[in-house]
Amino acid sequence: MKTKSFLFGAVAAVIAAAPANAGPLDAMFGGLFDTDSAQGLEVEGVQFSNALYDGYLALSEERDDNWDLVDAEHFNHKARTAARRSSVLPDAPDDRWLRDDQKPEFADALLRMRKAFDRGGRVVAPQLAAKAQVNYDCWIEATEAGRSVQYQPSSRGAECKEAFDAAMNGLDALATFKLTDFQPYISPAPAAEEAPLASSFLVYFNFDSTVATDAGRQSLEEALSAAQGNDASTVRMVAHADRSGAVDYNQALSQRRLSVVMEAMARAGVDVGRIVPDAVGETQSLIPTEDGVREPGNRVVEIDLVQ
Repeated sequence: MKTKSFLFGAVAAVIAAAPANAGPLDAMFGGLFDTDSAQGLEVEGVQFSNALYDGYLALSEERDDNWDLVDAEHFNHKARTAARRSSVLPDAPDDRWLRDDQKPEFADALLRMRKAFDRGGRVVAPQLAAKAQVNYDCWIEATEAGRSVQYQPSSRGAECKEAFDAAMNGLDALATFKLTDFQPYISPAPAAEEAPLASSFLVYFNFDSTVATDAGRQSLEEALSAAQGNDASTVRMVAHADRSGAVDYNQALSQRRLSVVMEAMARAGVDVGRIVPDAVGETQSLIPTEDGVREPGNRVVEIDLVQ
């Protein structure tokens, strides 16, 4: 958000100079801000990502309707990222222009939310978890210092904080109940009624690394099990890198990530002859970014089982 003061000043200047019968701001700026590219996307991720998409899309539209095009674009990007099944993180206090006395409250809220997520909140209560994250971002954005009075940050911020607290209260109770206090026995379903194995997997990696993230390791284990359980499938892999380094370096990095996943397949007993590998570096980003952008969703190896 470091460029926000400049952009916001430019928007305010145009508003002041615009005639009373001027059209919508997005039309006036002629595509300067990307506020609607997430609309109408097909969401195919887990329930938490799907709920994040809905929440951030609504938040982007609300900011767009209120002529806050900078934040409308910001939340539009988050909605688009969620639709692509990539990790979407809440804004950190240092991401926003906050006074020093405002930051501790948001740091505590962020820690509370992350603890609930670590206990499995995104799995057992994906709708509540997404509501908490979206309203946290709404709250911190509305509280951000240096805004024009037309945005009414105090009343709007209070509404978002109230929604965040309500979601977190429900999430804390439900996550604790489901994951610690209540562990019912669930009889296994007959083999004929078992759900089919997933056929697409995303193995995410740490920045500038061939070490998978925690979520990436879990996805790799699921992919290995699926490949072992379907001997007739072809295993297609496409390895990516984000755009924060040189093109040649990123191509080599994606190749190394591909090798890590292929070696894991081989150790699991998957016939390497079934694997169709490809390393594309930064040339085919899952999430479009400008050159030099560190995007976690592009540090990934795609795995698809094809009959």
